[in-house]
Amino acid sequence: MNYQQTFKIGLKQGCLFYALSTLLLAIQFGSYIIGSTVLDFMDFEGWVFFIASSVSHASQFALIPYLLGTIVLACRCHKSAMAVQIVGVILLCILNYLNSQVYGIYHFHINGFVLSMVFGEGAGEIFNFSILLYLKEIALFLIVAAIVVSVWYASHRIWQWKKKAYAWFVAGCFIGCTLYAHIWHIYASFYQHQSVMKSATLLPYYFPTSANRFLLEHGFEPPKGVGNVNGRQSEDLQYPIRPLEEVKPESLPNIVVILLDSWNKRTLNAENMPNTYQFAQQNQWFTNHFSGSNGTRSGVFSLFYGLSCYYWESFEPAHIYPVLLKRLQKLGYDIQTYPSAATWADPPFGRVIFGGVPGIRTETPGKTSLERDTRIADLFIADTDKYKKSKKPFFSFLFFDLPHSFELPADKNKKFQPAWAYADYTKLSNDMDPTPFYNLYRNTVYQDDILLGKVFETLKKQGLMDNTIVIVSGDHSQEFNENHRNYWGHNSNFSTYQLGVPMIWHIPGMQAHKYTHRTTHYDMVPTLMKDYLGVKNNPSDYSMGRIMTDKTPRLWQVVGSNLNYAFIIQGDTILEKTAEGGLDVYDAKMNPVKNYRMPAKQFDHAIKQLNRFFK
Repeated sequence: MNYQQTFKIGLKQGCLFYALSTLLLAIQFGSYIIGSTVLDFMDFEGWVFFIASSVSHASQFALIPYLLGTIVLACRCHKSAMAVQIVGVILLCILNYLNSQVYGIYHFHINGFVLSMVFGEGAGEIFNFSILLYLKEIALFLIVAAIVVSVWYASHRIWQWKKKAYAWFVAGCFIGCTLYAHIWHIYASFYQHQSVMKSATLLPYYFPTSANRFLLEHGFEPPKGVGNVNGRQSEDLQYPIRPLEEVKPESLPNIVVILLDSWNKRTLNAENMPNTYQFAQQNQWFTNHFSGSNGTRSGVFSLFYGLSCYYWESFEPAHIYPVLLKRLQKLGYDIQTYPSAATWADPPFGRVIFGGVPGIRTETPGKTSLERDTRIADLFIADTDKYKKSKKPFFSFLFFDLPHSFELPADKNKKFQPAWAYADYTKLSNDMDPTPFYNLYRNTVYQDDILLGKVFETLKKQGLMDNTIVIVSGDHSQEFNENHRNYWGHNSNFSTYQLGVPMIWHIPGMQAHKYTHRTTHYDMVPTLMKDYLGVKNNPSDYSMGRIMTDKTPRLWQVVGSNLNYAFIIQGDTILEKTAEGGLDVYDAKMNPVKNYRMPAKQFDHAIKQLNRFFK
C-alpha cells in the first residue's frame, strides 16, 4: 500500500474516532446539568439547544487531537498518529472531569486562579492531598482512559465492518449543530428564554452568539415579562441570601445619584471642576474610591446591585432587579432616570437594572453628548419643582456622557490648551506627550462641571439640599498613560487609573469630612439600605460591600465582568483572570509580579464569597 492510500485510510479512521470521541465529550458536558438548578428551567427548546450546543462545543475540542494526529500522519507515522489522537482525547476527557469538580465547588471553570490555587505553594492550606485522594484520582483517570480506548476500539471495528468514515455526514451533523445552537441562542438571548440562557453557562468556555444590539437597531422589540413563569425565575440564585428585615424609617430622604462616564479623579480640583470641587470640600469626600469595574456596564451594575457584574449573565434572564430599587418602590419613592446616552439599549440598563420600575426615561434626544448632557441637567432642574411640591420622596439618577465621548464644539474646547480637536486614537503611543489629549478631556469635564454646578445650585435654591442625599461619582475612570505602559482609556487593565473614581456624598446635617480609606461602588447600596431605608440585615445578605465609613482594611476586592475579572489582594496586588483563562499578576502600577505566591486560603475564601449568591 502506497503512502497516499495509507494517508487516506488514516484520515478516515481518525474521522470515525473523532466522531465518537465528540459524542463522548458531549456526554461529559451533559453531566454538568445533573444536580444543577438549571434542571428546574429546562423545557423542550432548552434540551434541544443544550444537546446541540454540547455536541457542537465537543466537536471543536475533539478536533484538536484529530488535527494533531493528522499532522503526525502526514509525517508517515500511521500508528503514532492514532496514538497521538487517543492520548489527546484521554487528556481532554480527564481535563473535563477535573473541570466538573472545580465547577461544582467554585462555580468557575478551570482558569488561572484555580490552577494557581491547586499547584501553587499554598495549595496545602486548602486541599488535603492525601495518598488516598491521589489513588482515587488515578483510578478515575484510568477508568477515563479505558473508556476512551474502548471508544477507539469501537471506531476501529466500525471501520473494519463498513470501510466507511461517513465524513460528510459527520461534518454536516456537527456544522448543523453549531449553526443551530448559535442561531437559536441569538433568538433566546434577545427574548430571554431562560432554559437556553442558563444551560449555555454550564459549558466550559462556551461563548454562543448574541445580537441584541443588531436586532434592536432593526426594529425588534423583546416582549416584557418574558421568563417569569410560575415565579421560578430565581431558583438557582439566592439574592438576597436572607429575607430583608425592614422597618419604616422615621423620615425618608430624597436621593440623587449622579455619574460621570469615564471620570478620571485627577480632574477633581479647583481648576478643572470648580463647582464639583467645592461640593466635595463641603461634604463627605472619599478619596480612595474604586468602581466595581473598568467599563460602563460592570461599573453601573456594581453600584446599583452592590455586587460584581459577574452576576449579570445570571440576573438578566431571571429578571432579578436590585434590592435597592425594590426597597425604594416599597417605600413609595418617585423614581426617575436621566440618561445622556442616546438610548439604554446597549448596555440595557433600562431592562436589567430599572426593568422593574415603570415609567422611567430610557433615552434622551440630542445629536451630541454635550446636547444630551445639557438636556438631562435641564430636565432634572425642571422636575425639581414637581419634586418639591410632592409629598413623596424621590430618587433620581443622572448619567452624564461627555467625558466618555470627547465630543466638543470648537468654542467649548478652549479652556485648556493645547488640546486636540477630537480624540485621534491612531496617534496614541507610549512615547507621545499626553497633554493635548488630556486637555481635550479636561475641557469635557469642565463643561459637565458647569452643568453640575447648576444642579447643585438648583437643589439649594429649592431648599431640597436639607432633605436630599446627593451622591456624585463615575462609572469608571479614564487612563492617560499614567502608568507609562501605553494604556489609554478604559477596559484594558484594573489599575487605579481605570478603577479609581471620585466619590462624594452630601448627607443633610453632616459636617464636611475627607476619608482616605478604601471604599468601593459595592458600598453605596448597603449604606443607603442600612442607614436610611430601614433595612436591618447585615450587608453581606444582599451585597459585597459595607458601610461607606467602615475603615476596616479590605483583604480582597473583585472587579470586572463575568469574562474578564480580577481580584485585588490587600489593596494593591492585581490578580487578573483574562478572557482566555490565564492568570496575570501585577502590582498597583501595572508592573508584572514574578514568582507570586498565591495566598491560597485567603483566595479560596474570596472565591466562595464571590459565589455565595448562587445556591
